[in-house]
Amino acid sequence: MKLFWRLYIPLFLLGLGVWYVWDTSSRNGFGFQCPNPDEIRIFNNDTTSDIRAHYQKFFNQDKFRFPRSRVLKTTLRRNILFFSPLTEHSLSDTSQKTLIDFLNNPENFSWQHTGLLHSQSDYIIYFHDEKQQLIGKLWLCTSCRSLIAVPFSPNMKFGHVKKEKWPVFKKIIGIE
Repeated sequence: MKLFWRLYIPLFLLGLGVWYVWDTSSRNGFGFQCPNPDEIRIFNNDTTSDIRAHYQKFFNQDKFRFPRSRVLKTTLRRNILFFSPLTEHSLSDTSQKTLIDFLNNPENFSWQHTGLLHSQSDYIIYFHDEKQQLIGKLWLCTSCRSLIAVPFSPNMKFGHVKKEKWPVFKKIIGIE
């Protein structure tokens, strides 16, 4: 019994710690290099003074489409400490294509500012390419209809889904 306490309990705690770090970095971190930082500089250095005109100037430009690369797989997880990996499920190819089209249509988003924090999101959507590398990520708050997208896209304005478009969005990703 002494061996159990001396060996297995520390191993269990170590495993729990590794799981915690892995889950937290998966939910909150993003090891993503911008595919073309010069394009972001172009957006940031634009001198248009009206913020709406500034964003509209870059609407529907291919270099700012979300998530910048061809998506092979899209997965959805609940944002729950320790349990988020256990809630993961993949979106169908049809849902994935519809979701990407939805996210790249400025008509689906309002100009309302969001103060959403990563920790306030209910869901996280992961976008992977053919090499299984993470190429995009969305944090989604269902109570405030807001999202945070990496990489940034002006097509999503400030990340607030219009009220009349919200049921369409929920249906695409299969929540509620």
